[in-house]
Amino acid sequence: MFRIFLYRLVVLWLLAGGTALGAPAQTLQLETSRIGSPLGRHLAYLEDPQGKLALADVIARHDSFRPSEQEVPNFSFTRSVYWFHLRLENHNAPQSRWLLEAQYPLLDKVRFYALRDGAVLSSSEAGRLLPFSQRPMRHRNLVYPLELPAGQALDLYWRVDTESSLQLPLVLWTPERLALKDRDEQFAFGLYYGVLAAMLLFNALVYLSMRDISYLHYVQYIGGFILIQMCLNGLAHEYLWLDRPRWVQAAMPFSLLVSWAGAANFARSFLNLPKHLPLMDRFTWWYARIASVLAFVSLFAPYTVMIKLTTVNGFVMSITMAVIGVICTMRGVAQARYFLLAWAIFLGGVAVYPLKTIGLLPTVFLTEYSMQIGSALEALLLSFALAHRMKVLEQQNRRIQAEATSQLEQRVQQRTRELDEALRNLSEANNELQKLNVLDGLTGVKNRKYFDEQLALQLKVAERSRLPLSLLLIDIDHFKAVNDRHGHLAGDACLRAVAGAIAESLFRPGDEVARYGGEEFAVLLPQTDAAGAGRLGERIRAAVEQLAAVHECTPVPLTASIGVAVVAEPGETGERLIAAADAALYEAKHHGRNQVRMAAALTPKAAS
Repeated sequence: MFRIFLYRLVVLWLLAGGTALGAPAQTLQLETSRIGSPLGRHLAYLEDPQGKLALADVIARHDSFRPSEQEVPNFSFTRSVYWFHLRLENHNAPQSRWLLEAQYPLLDKVRFYALRDGAVLSSSEAGRLLPFSQRPMRHRNLVYPLELPAGQALDLYWRVDTESSLQLPLVLWTPERLALKDRDEQFAFGLYYGVLAAMLLFNALVYLSMRDISYLHYVQYIGGFILIQMCLNGLAHEYLWLDRPRWVQAAMPFSLLVSWAGAANFARSFLNLPKHLPLMDRFTWWYARIASVLAFVSLFAPYTVMIKLTTVNGFVMSITMAVIGVICTMRGVAQARYFLLAWAIFLGGVAVYPLKTIGLLPTVFLTEYSMQIGSALEALLLSFALAHRMKVLEQQNRRIQAEATSQLEQRVQQRTRELDEALRNLSEANNELQKLNVLDGLTGVKNRKYFDEQLALQLKVAERSRLPLSLLLIDIDHFKAVNDRHGHLAGDACLRAVAGAIAESLFRPGDEVARYGGEEFAVLLPQTDAAGAGRLGERIRAAVEQLAAVHECTPVPLTASIGVAVVAEPGETGERLIAAADAALYEAKHHGRNQVRMAAALTPKAAS
C-alpha cells in the first residue's frame, strides 16, 4: 500500500510541476490570425518505440521531447507510438471557446489529454479503429473542443498509435470558422461525389443496356475510387462504418486494389490492347488478376503489409497507364488521347496536393481539393471518352453495315446474273432437249410423237378456221432391197438423203415433215387443198428421184411413192386422214411406184 501511495504521489508531483520545468514545445499564443493555420511548428514530439509510456512517464521525460520542424509532423509508417505536446496560452483574446482539428482521418487510435496547472481537465480516446460515437465531437476528423478564457493556459498531449502513415496536421478554429469551413467542404464534397455517383450510375445503366464490358470496368474503377476518397476524407467512418471499425482498415487497401483492377481492365477493353499493344495487354491482364487476389487477401491480412503493397501497386499502375496512353496516342488509337488527357489530369491533381502540403503552392481551393478536382475531371473525361467511343463504334458499325449491304447487293446482283445465265442455259438446254425429244435421231426431221401431236392440233385448227388440211405419206421404193444389197449403213444414208430432200421442198413456215416409221415420212400441210398438196407431192417425188446417193463408190438409185389425202370438211379425225393417205400410197405402189396418188374425197362420218 505504501508503494502505491508513493507512486501516486510522484505522478501528482510530475503533473503539477512538469510543465514548469519547460518542455521544448513553443508556447502558442491564441490569436484570431492563427485560425485555420497549421500548428505543426508549435508541437513537440516524443517517440515511444515500445508503446508502454503513460502520461506521467511522458511528462517526466519532458527533456526528451523534440520540437517539430514541419507544418505537418509526418513520420510515415512506423511501429512506434508518438506523443505530441502543445501549450496554449490566452493572454487577452476575447474568444474562450476554441476547437482543435486533426485533419487526418486515418489515425487508428489517438488518446488526448488537456491539462491546466498540471491537472487533467479532460481526456478522450478516438480514431478510426474505435467506435465513431467515442469522438469528442461528431465530425469526420478528430475535433477537440477547448475552454480557454483570457489569462489562462492549457497543456495538450496526444498519444498517437496507428498502422497508417503517422502524421498529425493540427489546425486551430473558432466554432464559427469551423462551421464555415465545414459548410464549404460539404458543398465541395457534395459536388464531387455527386459527379462521381452520376458517372457511376449512368455508365452502369449503359452497361445494362449495351453489355459493353468497358462500362462495367469503368463502374468498378469509379466505385472503388469513391470508396477510397470516402476513407481518406473520413466520410466512410462517419456514414458507413460508424461503430463497426473492424472494416475501416480493410476498406482502404481493398477499395484501392479493386479500383486499380478496374482501371487495368478498363484500359484493356477501352483501348483494345489485345490488338494495339499485345505485350502491355498481357501485363495489365496479370496485374488486374493479382490486384483482385490481393483485394480479397486485404480483408484478412495485416493493414501495414497490405497498404505498402497497395502503394506499390498504385505506383506501378500509374506509370503503366501513362505509358499505355502515350504509346496508344502515338500509334493513332482514336480514343487514346482522351484516356491520356484524363490520366494526366488525375496525376496532376495528385501531384499538386503534396506540393501544397509542403508549402510550395499556396493553400487555396484549387490546391486544397486538387485530388478531388483531378479525379472528377478524369471521371468526366473517361465517361465522355466512352460516349465518343460508342459514337465511333456506331459509325464503324454503320459503315460496316453499308459496306456489307453494298457487298451483299453486289453478290445478289452477281448471283442474279449467274442465276439468269443458269436459267438461260437451262432454258436453252430445255429447248434443245425439247427439240431432241421431237426429232428423229437418224434423219434429223421431226419424229412420230411430234407428228401425232401436230396432227391433232392442226385438225382442231382446220375445224375452227374451216380451212383444208393435207397429209402426204411418202414411202421409199424398194428400200428393203437397198438394205439387203448395200447394208444398213447405206439404208441409213438413203433415209437421211430423202429426209433432206423433203425438207428442202417445203417453203412455208407451217409445213412440217416427220419420219413416220421405217422408210416412211409424213408431211402436214395446213391450209392446203388437194391441188396444192398434189403439186408439192410431185415436187418431192422429183427431188427424191434426182438424189445421187452413193455408197462405197456405187450409185444407189432412189424413188418414192406418195399418197395424198385432204380434209375438206370439219369434224374429221386423224385416223381417217392417215388411212386415206395410206390407201392412196398403196395405190401408188400397186401401179408401179415412183408416183403420186390422190386419195378419194373423205365422206362425212355420218354417211360412212
